[in-house]
Amino acid sequence: MTEPSIIRNPGEPTGEYDDYGAPITGPGTDIPTPCWYEPRGSSEDTAAKDQQIDGYWYYTSLTAPLTSASVVVLNGAEYQVVGEPGRQPGGFIAPGFLKAALERVRG
Repeated sequence: MTEPSIIRNPGEPTGEYDDYGAPITGPGTDIPTPCWYEPRGSSEDTAAKDQQIDGYWYYTSLTAPLTSASVVVLNGAEYQVVGEPGRQPGGFIAPGFLKAALERVRG
């Protein structure tokens, strides 16, 4: 894992609620994490004019605090984790890693 990234996790609930009944959360955390990533593809949504969707396959260590609620920052751009990250256990040849689909919607 040779590329820099930041895993941005939401804060914990404070036990208080806003005027609409939604829980108020504390500040989130940014965790610098080494990774590897590769293009997953991009497309245009014809129903929503000028909407661009692109993403990456994101690989990081098994100990990284990556969840389905995480946002990953790559090269200054924020990508949402799509679904639950997969765990690939280590073997004799390669160490284990987490793999997640990342997506960014623009426009």
